[in-house]
Amino acid sequence: MHKELVLSAFKKARKEVKEATGVNMSVTGIAKRISDYMMDECHFQYHEKSLRNKYNLALKDEQDVELKSSVANCLCCYLGYENYAEFIMKNSIPLASPEIVENIIIEEEYPPKKEPSIGEKLKIVIQKNKVTLIFCSLIFLLYFGLYMVNRQQWMVWDTDRYVEVQFDVEKYGLSNLKLYKHERIKKFREVKPDCNYLFFKSDGSENLWYQKATNGEVTFFTSFGLHPETGKTLKKITPYMIRKYICETY
Repeated sequence: MHKELVLSAFKKARKEVKEATGVNMSVTGIAKRISDYMMDECHFQYHEKSLRNKYNLALKDEQDVELKSSVANCLCCYLGYENYAEFIMKNSIPLASPEIVENIIIEEEYPPKKEPSIGEKLKIVIQKNKVTLIFCSLIFLLYFGLYMVNRQQWMVWDTDRYVEVQFDVEKYGLSNLKLYKHERIKKFREVKPDCNYLFFKSDGSENLWYQKATNGEVTFFTSFGLHPETGKTLKKITPYMIRKYICETY
């Protein structure tokens, strides 16, 4: 069902690498490139080994390939299509009858309801007990504040780094004051890397982290942690993100 989709995605990736570097990348390298795209743009992980296996299966004439709808739709986005239904219609894929296309569209528009996860169930419980939760939170914050103000050091985010400050709610605001951490003060910085930046350490581990905002803006940091303004967990840098946002020739 998805054979042509997999072959088309690998064909595009191979062409992009060839045009950018002049080198014919291996199947494993191409699978890694597509896997990075899925993580960065579709926000889920699909391992390069699985992609490579699907590609090898697609090369066999007598074999078909089946993908989850999320994986298929992400590959369609990579190829410039809105969804799998548009892909098969515009490419005249064999056996793509109107009935099959209609079923695919219906499946995409009306996905089956899923059983709520443990996290979702917990969220419902929290919402039902919101008043109690808020009251308990206020009591905890009051106790925590009274106890910690005189015992802890504090820091706030200033432009591109954390700086140590005195506890002053009127000046900084309670939400901006963070408990002092020497490692954050010493090593955590927001940076604007270029092609000369050392993206990976000598042992291959990451030396840069990032966050992509909803408006498309990407910010980069020197250490792992939470974004100082949004509070979201930073992501490890990948070759795909380097080529797209920092250095096209990487």
